[in-house]
Amino acid sequence: MPDSVAAVGTAERVAVIDVGSNSVRLVIFGDSARAPLNMLNEKAFCALGKGLPETGHLSPEGVQNAIGTLKRFAWMMQVTGVDRTVAFATSAVRDAVDGPEFVERVRNECGIRLEVLSGQGESRLAAFGVLFGLPEAEGIVGDLGGSSLELAPIGKGRAEGGVTLPVGPLRFGDGDAETGVIRKAVRQELRKVEWLDSMAGRDFYVVGGTWRALAKLDIQRRNYPLHIVQGYEMPLGRAQSLVDLISQQSPASLTDAETVSKRRLPVLPLACSVLGAVLERLQPRRLVFSAHGVREGAYLETLSDADRRIDPLLAAAEAMAAQETRFGASIGHEIFAWCNPLFEGESDAEARLRRVASVLSDIGWRMHPDYRATHAFRRVLRAPLLGVDHTERAFIATTVLRRYSHKASGDAVEEMQALLSEEMIRRASRIGAAMRLAQTLGCGAPSALTGATIALDGGEICLSVPEKLRELIGETVESRLKRLADSFDCSSRIVSV
Repeated sequence: MPDSVAAVGTAERVAVIDVGSNSVRLVIFGDSARAPLNMLNEKAFCALGKGLPETGHLSPEGVQNAIGTLKRFAWMMQVTGVDRTVAFATSAVRDAVDGPEFVERVRNECGIRLEVLSGQGESRLAAFGVLFGLPEAEGIVGDLGGSSLELAPIGKGRAEGGVTLPVGPLRFGDGDAETGVIRKAVRQELRKVEWLDSMAGRDFYVVGGTWRALAKLDIQRRNYPLHIVQGYEMPLGRAQSLVDLISQQSPASLTDAETVSKRRLPVLPLACSVLGAVLERLQPRRLVFSAHGVREGAYLETLSDADRRIDPLLAAAEAMAAQETRFGASIGHEIFAWCNPLFEGESDAEARLRRVASVLSDIGWRMHPDYRATHAFRRVLRAPLLGVDHTERAFIATTVLRRYSHKASGDAVEEMQALLSEEMIRRASRIGAAMRLAQTLGCGAPSALTGATIALDGGEICLSVPEKLRELIGETVESRLKRLADSFDCSSRIVSV
């Protein structure tokens, strides 16, 4: 379990270069150590692995494109002040006869030292990438690249014993392979992985750009309210139906899929054929899509053990609060502690979400008063948060919305609340009302709540304040205390201590 309280600090600026079979990518991570932002994220489709199964060599055109791309990446790292660089190549360079020659060219011409990952090393990084965004993940990670599929068991923050299988879409030609042929080839490779039998029925964590396109298609098809792939879940039955449908399509028939890159459309049916065979073997309870993979896994490996243990959701919230609130994250922790007597008996998971909402309770202060509630709601909903599923994200956003207004609504808010139960909506309203009272009573300033306490006793919420401050309690505080009590179906009173 990650640490409950994060420590915001300035992270090293870390560059990760990923030379894959299809694309070459640079990501520069910065800001908070455990919840870094992508300061730069650029890729080029070089297709190094095109033709590799037939020739045994990297594509000559792909090599030239990759060298040019890596020269640009070297310049970008120089001008942005990168502190550390992690650079690696995956299956195409690993398998090609001229892979070592390519690595040497990159070192001489670009000044970049590439590590050629083993199959097990690549699967480990993919699993670490899932843990980067979902630290409590348990099940099997599957990362589909251009030339290979990596599988790794994952649980309790660890990933061990992964394998790589030569069944990436580029292994099956230019989109003309039949679904049955692909599935048969994948089945044969899966039979070689003995530990898969013991993992049947577990969650399957889906990694890889082409497989993520499947989540985007499902979101578009269902008119799902949250257009975020990270943490998107799909039950097995719906996944199998969608995979079977797309694997039978031609790339031309998928051109109306607006959410999918045109570069991925040619291989999407092939990738779905591979996934169909995997689902047939694993029979997972559900698919959970991860927007993070080997690059984020490589970044996570650069962190200390202490930084890895930090809750990434709280770290992301604290980083946002440091930049977007009046007095930083510490006030949110004070508000969380001050409100504790109202929420006795909550679970650790519930307390975690309430703490994060408290840390974010002042992020709308710069906005026009008429738009603060909806702005804060959308800001939380669309933030690059880690360690959170879609329901939890919607809950935090709704809680922050209610911190600013008990009546703000709108189509977007109503759609998002479709992800929440009535009980969760009621709890969000109560936490929001409590945070609103705390922010008003203490002016959102450090230590301003000292001496004041709140208590829920039977059918009454009692606000106790030092006697010298009693006359400073104005109409606004009284009104917001009453609103809080109404959300609990209680009466309210103020007493002097």
